[in-house]
Amino acid sequence: MHPEFIASTPRSMVFSALLVTVFTLCGGCETAGVGGEVDTRTGPWWVCPPVKNDALLAHGKPCTNGTECAYGHCAVGSFLVGYDPAIKICVKNNACTGEGSSVTAPCSFDDTTPGEFVSAFERSKSGGNLARTGAEPTKICARSCSSDANCVAWNPETPDCMTSSTDYVSHGTKGVCGKNPFK
Repeated sequence: MHPEFIASTPRSMVFSALLVTVFTLCGGCETAGVGGEVDTRTGPWWVCPPVKNDALLAHGKPCTNGTECAYGHCAVGSFLVGYDPAIKICVKNNACTGEGSSVTAPCSFDDTTPGEFVSAFERSKSGGNLARTGAEPTKICARSCSSDANCVAWNPETPDCMTSSTDYVSHGTKGVCGKNPFK
């Protein structure tokens, strides 16, 4: 990016331009939770019900592409990691609707122990999330936690146990693993 552009442009616009650049360079990578589709319910992210390959990586595990993940989605810079484009994690569309989704979309479907995975929601712009770029609702499964140590053990790139919502992430009563840029 040209230095004069950076100096004369508001910080939020520079951040948005950087995200567009990163996602464009990434090519086939999946962007912040919606699989690259913007404002539409088509494409691989919205194929419902979700289909799981038990032999592959679980929610929140580090990945390089979707072929490594149980649900085929490797999100680059999702809201759960503070939109950091250097962090890629396996995710599942927990807002999936369609025949059979009511059984397979809930995070509890993937638990090996009760409460292991919980829903995390991307907050809207009106909810304080000024970094949000898409209009579609994003709801993914996240690893639940009670301490940062739980999260580091699961994925060192998601070291923070967020026990309360942030400007980017909203969740229920259980903490979720991620990267909290507001910490």
